[in-house]
Amino acid sequence: MKKQILLASLLSALSFPAMADGFYILGDIGQSNADYEALDGYSLEKDDTTYSIGAGFDLNQFASIEVTYRDLGSFNDRGNDGFDSWSDTLSVTALQASIVGRLPVNDVFNVYGRLGFANIDAELDISDNTGLPDEQESDSKTRGLFGIGASYNLTPEFALNAEYSQYAKWDDLKLSALTVGATYHF
Repeated sequence: MKKQILLASLLSALSFPAMADGFYILGDIGQSNADYEALDGYSLEKDDTTYSIGAGFDLNQFASIEVTYRDLGSFNDRGNDGFDSWSDTLSVTALQASIVGRLPVNDVFNVYGRLGFANIDAELDISDNTGLPDEQESDSKTRGLFGIGASYNLTPEFALNAEYSQYAKWDDLKLSALTVGATYHF
C-alpha cells in the first residue's frame, strides 16, 4: 500500500509541469472612470487609478479563460450648497470571469476581445456637517463586461498588453477602465 501511494505521488509530481502548460498570471494598472447620472439631474464623472491581478488558462491559441480581481478605485465628490457641506466617496471592486478571444496578427502581436461577468461590490460613504451620523451603504451586483485590447509577446512566456473594458450599466452608474499590463505564461 505504501508503495502504491509513493508511486502515485511520484507520478503526480512528474505530471505537474505538464498540467501547468497553458496557465498564466496577469496584472495591470490604469485609469478607471465612474459616470453617474441620477434621475433628479445630479451627475458625477470621476477618474481614479485601477489595478487587477488574476490568472488564466489558454484553451488554444485563439481562446482563454480568466479570473481576475479588479480594484476600480474610489471616486470622491465634495460640495457646499450654501447651508451644508458634504463629502461622498464611492469605492468599487470586482471579481470577474471572462473568456478572451485572440486573433494573432503575426508571431508576436495579437488583438483580442473579452466577454464575461463581474461581481461588482460598491461602498458609499456619505458625510456632512448637519450633525447627523455619517452614512455608509454597500451593495453588490453581477453585471456583464466586455473589452478590447492588444498584446505584444516579448518572449514566449512574457507579454505586454493594453485594454479598454466596459461594465454593463448598474442602475445609474457606468464603469470603465483603460489599462496596460502584463501576462506571464508557465
